[in-house]
Amino acid sequence: MGNITVRAVLLIGWISALASAGGDGAVASPLAAKPTAGAAPAAAGSPGLVTVVRPEYRTRVTTIETTGKVQFNEEELVRVTAPVTGRVVEVLARPGESAEPGRRLLVIDSPDLGAAKADYAKAVADVERARHAIDLARDLFEMKAISEREVKAAESDNRKAVAERERAASRLGTLGVPESQLQGIASRADANTLVVVRSPRSGTIVERNISPGQVVSYGQSDTPLNLFVIADLSRMWVLADVYEPDVPSVRRGQPVSVTQPCCPGERYLGRVDNIADAIDKDSRTLKVRAVVPNGSRSLKAEMFVKVAIDTSSSRVLTLPAEAVQRREGVASVLLETGPHAYERRLIKTGAEFDGLVEVLDGIAPTDRVVATGGILLRQSGQ
Repeated sequence: MGNITVRAVLLIGWISALASAGGDGAVASPLAAKPTAGAAPAAAGSPGLVTVVRPEYRTRVTTIETTGKVQFNEEELVRVTAPVTGRVVEVLARPGESAEPGRRLLVIDSPDLGAAKADYAKAVADVERARHAIDLARDLFEMKAISEREVKAAESDNRKAVAERERAASRLGTLGVPESQLQGIASRADANTLVVVRSPRSGTIVERNISPGQVVSYGQSDTPLNLFVIADLSRMWVLADVYEPDVPSVRRGQPVSVTQPCCPGERYLGRVDNIADAIDKDSRTLKVRAVVPNGSRSLKAEMFVKVAIDTSSSRVLTLPAEAVQRREGVASVLLETGPHAYERRLIKTGAEFDGLVEVLDGIAPTDRVVATGGILLRQSGQ
């Protein structure tokens, strides 16, 4: 009998403690407040497990999700070809190395350089002879020994000689011969036939197709051999495949998010830079090009990636996904109508994104909605 009395005292004390507990957002025992008509009583024994939120307006972005392939930025890519025909003597650069403008890439021993130097030396000598011929013609004309027509012919020959000298100097310039060496070439003191091929711009060497001893040719093919390929890896192209129904939604300048299948948590953000003018007849997709910064150099050429194109955005009223309860395809929420009093409200929902649910109808931003703990209230009669 004594044990029964002790248990009764403990039970009364436990119920009293529950009746005195509670706070903002918590549901107290039914002993603490009498629920209003049509309201759901709080779940007994669940203080602090029910939280209430207000609906918020958020920006919902509509995206097109597809696949794509990474490529080098062709606008920042340079292919180095042979400027002369000759034999490769030395290769001075390797793939993966940085290349600044003017960096020595390889050395070619070329008879073309010897011929170009001989042409320049001859052109300089022809200019000197032409100038002497003009002076002589003018003296003879003053003595009336020749006609004015012969003087003009001498002047024309001089202009032709000067033009030929400039052409020969330009040819030497394309072979990498600096202007400071022209004087020595004109005096035939410089007969070196080694051509140094230099990098025309900065970037990273991504390809090398040459070895010492190999013979290279200039101007003998419509598709010359690329000795080196130098690319700017700080920005890459991503070519995304957009299917025909989604084509009208794509515009230049739209934000693009790129992820690798291996690392979905790492995102590379860029923008649509170009939209193709023709659908691929086999895949029935349109190529959409985006320029994506690649500071970490994790994006590699020919890599397949996932692409999300943000096509539009709108402000929508949202609730946390856990606040929406569904029964037989009907969505509803629990509204807080007073202290520890709740009522069920049917709502119309839209899209789900980022853990939120778009609410189209049924509630207003001023309503207070049960976010978590609604299952406890459902067990209490809702």
